Amino acid sequence: MWLLGLFLGLLYGAALGAGLLAAGPPWRRCLAVLVSCASLFLPFFVPSEYPTFRALLGLGGIWFTARVVELVNASRSLTPRQRMWHAVALIDVRKARRISPRLDRAAWVRLWVAAPLVVLSWGLLAYGSPLLTGGLRLVVRWGAGLVFLYVAVEVCVALVLLVYGRLGWDPRPLHEDPLLSRTVSEFWNHRWNQIVHRFLRQYVFVPVARRSNVWGGTAAAFGVSALGHAYFMLPAVGPFYAGMMGAFFLLQLPWLGLERVLAVRRWPAPLAHLWTVSLLGGSSPLFIEPILQIVDTWSRG
Repeated sequence: MWLLGLFLGLLYGAALGAGLLAAGPPWRRCLAVLVSCASLFLPFFVPSEYPTFRALLGLGGIWFTARVVELVNASRSLTPRQRMWHAVALIDVRKARRISPRLDRAAWVRLWVAAPLVVLSWGLLAYGSPLLTGGLRLVVRWGAGLVFLYVAVEVCVALVLLVYGRLGWDPRPLHEDPLLSRTVSEFWNHRWNQIVHRFLRQYVFVPVARRSNVWGGTAAAFGVSALGHAYFMLPAVGPFYAGMMGAFFLLQLPWLGLERVLAVRRWPAPLAHLWTVSLLGGSSPLFIEPILQIVDTWSRG
């Protein structure tokens, strides 16, 4: 365990050091990005018998590097302490609102609803689906995996709201009930993981769209998202499953184009919901199966 602690310390050390450097002359800002990017190689040095830790370390490296990119492009100056805090924060602390410390009751209720579903769906994955065979096994595996992933994200969001609420911060919007989406566009633009959405919009979509067009910006944003997800899965599950996860994000592009042609936004709500759930749910095994390759190791361990 000390080895895993060492890698975690290196990851946070790189992020904090990059945060300190991310101000002043251009050479310091460039060095900050280089230091943060160096942490992206850490997962490949972790022993292969720790795929979960490899994936989390890769995800952390990408997350912290994105935070450093925000710092080096910041329009207003921050103190060294503020830069270090931002570099390792789960939220964009520059945009979070200060509030009186409180308990977010809605997040508390959501946590108590979602947490048991995480356990139940994982139990079905670990002990239920292996008893089945053929296509039925895959349907149950991917269905349980989809529930597991969705409610696990809900648990994480609830915990973030609870912790930051107690610290006196309101980090919303974070994750706005994705199941209510009426279009694939609404799902990605307004409901699913708004922290990542805002980053991709500011640093990928807008610059590319200004040079080409909106569709070019959209393609670039999903391309970067595909590369990012494939990267942090690569050291954990290998190139095949990493590529599968990346393909999920590239597949969203034809869905978005098709729903524009069909004007799905104008459809009656039930049909629009069915459209969105069908496309995202139908393509979700590309995203879910790589994660399940890691989840499978939990029961074997």
